Formats: sequence, C-alpha cells, structure tokens
Amino acid sequence: MEERTVRLRNGAQMPRIGLGTWKSPAEVTKQAVQAAVRAGYRLIDCANDYDNEHVIGEALKELLDQGEVKREELFIQAKLWNSNHRPEHVRPDLEATLKDLQLDYVDSFVIHWPMAVPSSGQKVALRPDGCYPAHFSQGTLFPLDDEGYYASDDASHFIETWYAMEDLVDEGLTKSIGLSNFNMKQVREVLEKAKKHLPSVVQNESHPYLQERDFRAFCRINGIVFQAYSALGSADRPWRHTGSITSGAPSTGHEVLDHPILRDIAQRLGRSVAHVVLRWHLQIGGAAVCKSVTPSRIQENIKLWDFALAPEDMDQISNLNVGWRHLLWAETSMHNDYPFKDWLPSDYKLEKPSAGSTAGAK
Repeated sequence: MEERTVRLRNGAQMPRIGLGTWKSPAEVTKQAVQAAVRAGYRLIDCANDYDNEHVIGEALKELLDQGEVKREELFIQAKLWNSNHRPEHVRPDLEATLKDLQLDYVDSFVIHWPMAVPSSGQKVALRPDGCYPAHFSQGTLFPLDDEGYYASDDASHFIETWYAMEDLVDEGLTKSIGLSNFNMKQVREVLEKAKKHLPSVVQNESHPYLQERDFRAFCRINGIVFQAYSALGSADRPWRHTGSITSGAPSTGHEVLDHPILRDIAQRLGRSVAHVVLRWHLQIGGAAVCKSVTPSRIQENIKLWDFALAPEDMDQISNLNVGWRHLLWAETSMHNDYPFKDWLPSDYKLEKPSAGSTAGAK
C-alpha cells in the first residue's frame, strides 16, 4: 500500500499532501482549513506574511476543542519571514506565529527565503505590523528604502539565521526546521555548516513545467524531503497578467491545468486535471501543498489514493519539463543571498515593487 506520509530525519511522519494557504484571503481561510481537516488533510502550510495565521488559529482551536482532531494528528508548518533573519529576531517571529495559531509548537519551521529582503534588520516585523510595502520607518513586513525599493539587510546571511533556528528545536518551539526558495548550492551550505540540526524539508516551486529532478535527487540523497508549492502551477498568481518579469502565459502557451496532454490524461481516467498533477507528484516520490478555499475542491483534491498513472502517462508528463518558474521575485535580487540570479535576464535592472509583487512573498 502506498505511503501517505513520509518520515522526516527526526522520526516524525509528515503527510505527503497538505493544504496551502498562500493567497487565501483571511475571510475564507478559516472555513477552508476546517473543511480540509474534516476531509482528511492533516498538514496545514502557513506563513505570517500570508496575513491569515490568526484565522487559521481560530479554525484549529475550534477543531481541537470540539474533538474533531487531536493536536498530535496534525502537522503544522510555518515560516520565518525575511525581515526577521537577524538571530535575535528569529524566536520572536515564531512566538508571534504560535500566538496567532494558538499553539504551543509547530511541527516544521522553515526559512521562507534565503535573502533578508525586504528587511531593515533593525526590528522584528510581525503580522499585525502590516503585510504591505511601506517605508521602513513604519515597520511593516515589506519595508521600503528611501527611494521606494525593497530595503535590504545586506549584513545578514542565512547561516547565522540557521543557528538561531536550531535553538528553536532545542527549546521545543518546533519539532523540525527546513528551508524554502533556497537553491541547491545554498542548501548544501546549510548541510555543511549546520551545528546541531539539519534541514528536514525544502519547500520550493515545482510542477510539471518545473520538475526539479536534480534538486529532488539531491534532497533524497541528503535525507531531505522535497515539498512542492505551486504544485498545480498557480494559475491564480497575482502577477499572471502584469507586475512581474514572469507575467504572461507559461512558455508552453498553457497554464498547467489547461495543458492538452494533462487534460487528455484526466479525461481518459475520469479524473480532474488537478488529480492527475497531484498523482504525478506522489508517483515521483514527492510531497506537495496545494491551495484552495473552495470546500468541494479541497475535498476532491485529496482523493488520490485509489488510482495511479500508467508509465506512459508519467512519460508524457515528464516531457512537459520546460523549465518555467513563475516566482522569481526579482525586486529582491539586490541581496547576495537571492537564490535565482541565474534565472534573471542578463540585462535585468532592479525594479521597485509593483502592485502585485507583495504576493511574491511565497
């Protein structure tokens, strides 16, 4: 029987499919989380910059108080925000998340991005301070410099941040720690320089157009679970039409869930295209989080265990690996730790954040 969980290096079992909450408006996130847990989801992926952890906390409290699920049955993942990479700011960041989530600990806490941008490095920035761009003097999670560019804490490096993350494990505030939006070289540096705890999870963009085969193999060899976000291609990305150097249609000419090959496979199997893509994630040995706020779709997306893709289906999907990445967040590329420099056009000039770029905070 196919495993629905994967064992982390600390021995914990992490569900391979989870509910993502990026881009989920606060007013509907509570309902979505409760629908997900009632449908059988046990992994909820959170982040303070999504500006909805407080309602996720309300949802979890009601579910726990009503006895619909036990805390030990849940796997809650949260993220350290870019503004709080300074070692003295790491613990307050997680403490604020725990307060919002109404929990004593999280199961996984990951560094959201390797670069301390947007960040002034001067103070802790928390969700109630504002999840929008504003001059650094206002203290929001997206501080801008005097010229309107994202503020950059150039003196900060993610290895010093990692050492502070390790302490959180020892203090019992998180069961495991990991990374997100790091490139392979950066993950290797953490593996080589960690003092007490190695990363359990790497959460990066991946879907049929960005299959990350080498990165997945590297993680597997090093005892790290590769967890995909934007697992279905994020057709609802805020910069789909404008606001980013990746705006516009994918290089295939189709959004992932609209690709004719995937639609044909789904039609033949009598499944949704989302089913086919999530099934592909599972059959290549991965884990994934997928976002929805529609209860019926949430319930449908987790029905993945009673069918399989044939080898020829997997081969067809393998051929869709065109190397299309939708999330570059190039407006933060001034920092030495920005992970996707090789993906930027050679003539790229740093830009100020546009109307949609705040959502680049995935």
